[in-house]
Amino acid sequence: MHFGQTSGSAGRSTVRKSTWGQLSRTHAILIMGRVVFAFSLLLASVFTAHAAGRVALVLTAEDYQKLPKSNIGTKRGAEIAEALKARGFEVIVSPNPTNATARASLRDFAAKAEGADLAVVVLIGHGVAWGGQTFFLATNTELGRATDLLSRALSTTNIVQIVARAQTGGVFFFLTSPSFESAIEGLDARPQFAGDVPKNAVTTFSSSARIPVSRIDAAGEQAAEALTKLLQQPSPSLSEAVKAASNGSMGAVFGRVDEISLAKPAPAPVAQSVASTSPQAVPVVQKTEEAEGRLEAERRAREQAEARARDEQLRAERAQAEVLKAQAEAKKAQADVERAQADAEKAKQEAKRVEAQAQIAAAQAEGLRHASVATPVTASIEDAQLGQKQRRLIQQRLRDLGLYTGPLDAIMGPLTREAIMGYQRSRNAAVTGYLTPEQFDALLPKEMQ
Repeated sequence: MHFGQTSGSAGRSTVRKSTWGQLSRTHAILIMGRVVFAFSLLLASVFTAHAAGRVALVLTAEDYQKLPKSNIGTKRGAEIAEALKARGFEVIVSPNPTNATARASLRDFAAKAEGADLAVVVLIGHGVAWGGQTFFLATNTELGRATDLLSRALSTTNIVQIVARAQTGGVFFFLTSPSFESAIEGLDARPQFAGDVPKNAVTTFSSSARIPVSRIDAAGEQAAEALTKLLQQPSPSLSEAVKAASNGSMGAVFGRVDEISLAKPAPAPVAQSVASTSPQAVPVVQKTEEAEGRLEAERRAREQAEARARDEQLRAERAQAEVLKAQAEAKKAQADVERAQADAEKAKQEAKRVEAQAQIAAAQAEGLRHASVATPVTASIEDAQLGQKQRRLIQQRLRDLGLYTGPLDAIMGPLTREAIMGYQRSRNAAVTGYLTPEQFDALLPKEMQ
C-alpha cells in the first residue's frame, strides 16, 4: 500500500516533469519562430530596398502634328533606353507621346521612383521656356498663348521634383527648337529654371544662352549622341553623363549630386519569403499605403491644378470672344451711323434741289402771270433761233452779272432760265425766263454776237 502510494507520487512527479519539458520546448519553438520571422523581415526589407533599384523614363517626341519635325528622333531615344536597360535600369519608353500619354507615363514612373536608388528622366524633342520654366512639348501640342503650356506641355521643374523622390535623380533634356505659325509672346527657345533645385537631383539641358538659337537643334543632337556613347562605356558615372548631356558645359546645368557610378550593379541575393500574419508586417504595409496615398494626393492636386488652368483658359477665351463681339457690334453701329448721316445729307441735297426747282417753277408762273396781265410785249426769242455759241455767250454774260452759277454748257436749262429771270427783274421787265430781241441785244451787243 505504501509502495503503491510511493509509486503513485513518483508517477505524478514524472508527469509534471514531462509536461514542463513539453511546455519549455513549445516556448523555445515559438521564440525561435519569432527570431526566424524577424530575420526574414529584415531580409525582405533589404530585398525590397534593393528591388527599388534604378528606374528611368524616356520620352521622345519626333513627329509633331502642328509643329515641324524634331531632328533628333525616336531612334536615338530607343538607343538611350537600351543602354540604360543594360545598366540595370527598369525603363519606361514612350515614343511620340501625346500630352495624355506623356502624363500617364510620368505617373507610372513617379510610382516607381518613390524610394528608388536612382531615378532618371530623358526628354528628347521640342522645348520652350516661359515664366522661369522649361517645357517639353508632346506631339499634339498646339499653343495659342504662353499659358497653354501649363495644361498642354510637361514642366521640367515638376519632373525634377518627381525624380527627387528617389535617393538620387537626374533629368536630361535634349532640346530642339520649334517654330510656330504666328509668334507667341513671352516664349524663349533657350532653357530657364527659376524654381527650387532639390538637393538630391540635377537638371541638365543640352543648350543655354551661350548657344545661338540657330544652333540649338544641332547642340541637342550632339549631346544626345554623346550620352549614348558614354552609356556604352564600361563604367560611366552620373557626373560624366551630366557633362555629356550639357555639351561639355556649353549647355545649362541646375543642381548637383554626389558622384555615382552608372555601372551595372551586382545581382542582389534572393531572400526566402516567409508567410506570416504577424503584426510585425504592419509598418511595411503602412509605409506602402502612405506612399500610395501621397502619390494619389499629388495626382489629384495636379489634376485639380490642370482643371483650374483649363477653366481659366476657357474664361479667358470667352472674355476675348465677348470683347471681339462687342467690337464687331460697335463697328456695325458706327457704320449704321455713317450710313444714316450719308442718307440725311443726300436727303438734304435733294430737298435743296426740289426747293430750287419749286422756286424756278414759281418764278416762271409769276412771269407768265405778269405777262398775261401786262401790256403786250414783243415776242421772245426761241431757243431754236439761237446758236450754241450765242447760248454760251448768254450764260457767260449772266455769270459776269452774278446771276448765273451753272456750267457754260449752252443748255438753256432751269439755272439759265432763273438767271434770265433775274436779269429781267433787274430791268423791271416782264419775268418770263425768255429774252426778247431787245433784251438779247442789250445783253449781247452786236460786236459780241
